[in-house]
Amino acid sequence: MSIPTNLQPPAVAPQRTFILWFMSICSLLDAVSNTITYTFMILMPERIAEMMPKMGAAMGMSKENVELLMETFATVTTPQWLMLIGVEALMFVGVLLMIWKLNQIGFHLYAIGQLLNILIMNFVIGGNMSMDFTAILTVVFLIAIYAMHLRNMHPLKERQEEDTDEITDNTAQHE
Repeated sequence: MSIPTNLQPPAVAPQRTFILWFMSICSLLDAVSNTITYTFMILMPERIAEMMPKMGAAMGMSKENVELLMETFATVTTPQWLMLIGVEALMFVGVLLMIWKLNQIGFHLYAIGQLLNILIMNFVIGGNMSMDFTAILTVVFLIAIYAMHLRNMHPLKERQEEDTDEITDNTAQHE
């Protein structure tokens, strides 16, 4: 049983708000930079270890923090780096779907990717790669901001209904 169209609330047209656009661009850049970093850690860990003191000094890191970071990176295995790359790819696809196609499924992929990232960092890798409370709170805050913009995106169910209506209309015209 379907609700007559005149009784349904008016649909909000999907739109890219500035905040959604800005956050998506930042999330895309974050996913790409993390993927590049993780890939370099797999392909040339010795070269990264050589460059780390100079890069740390350029970023204002203390010598102790650079050494701690190098020790942390040395303990992460290739399969763990690959898991992190996979999670970044999932978040990248989610953000692309959110900003390019304005699909709500993109939000769900992004949120799942962020939650998997927390699980991998804290329970699979652990040690110095563990996320502190502030980092986890930041992730929750980002997911909440994206969630507030869900009304500006296409719900998956609505898109499927539109496709079904087009098929029904085309079938009726041919008969």
